[in-house]
Formats: sequence, C-alpha cells, structure tokens
Amino acid sequence: MDPKTATRWKDGTTCPPATALMILSGDLGVFDSEWRGWIVRKGVLISPEGWEITVNDVLASPLLRAQLAAYQTELRNMRAEADDGMEEQPMPDSWDVQIVG
Repeated sequence: MDPKTATRWKDGTTCPPATALMILSGDLGVFDSEWRGWIVRKGVLISPEGWEITVNDVLASPLLRAQLAAYQTELRNMRAEADDGMEEQPMPDSWDVQIVG
C-alpha cells in the first residue's frame, strides 16, 4: 500500500475499506463470513467469546472426537449388558428386616 494511503487512513481523511480493517485487525471474516470475529494472534486461534485454541489442539480435534465416540459406544454396550443381567432391586420399605440380638 502507498504510504500516503496509510496516512489518509490514519488521519481520517479517508476511511479504509471494511476488508482492509478486517485484515489489519486479523479478523478471519475477511476470508469467510462464518469466521467473522475470529482472530489469529501469536499462533493461537481466538473465538469472539475469547476461547483460545492452538494449531496442535485443532489437529488433535478429530482424534478426540473419535475417542469420545468410542467411549460413548462402549458405555452404551456396558449399560445394555448390565440391564440384561440385572433384576429390579426391592425398595427399602419392602425389606424384611430381622434384628438379631
């Protein structure tokens, strides 16, 4: 960019285009509107709410999703097995209690 353009933007003579402001601010909405408000600073992706995620966290995301799905499947299977082998437990008010003394 021409230094005169930057000077005009800085002193308010002209207003920079919205896309230029997004690029200068690091707003990823310039590339895709779904990412508006998201920024990248020092290698960290920051959401509009302030949540931060690193490149390694992003790369690990599919693995974490797969692990969670496997855990949920295993938990469902274990619960089904437990339900099949268990009979209903009596409530305490139906217990026949004998005190041995």
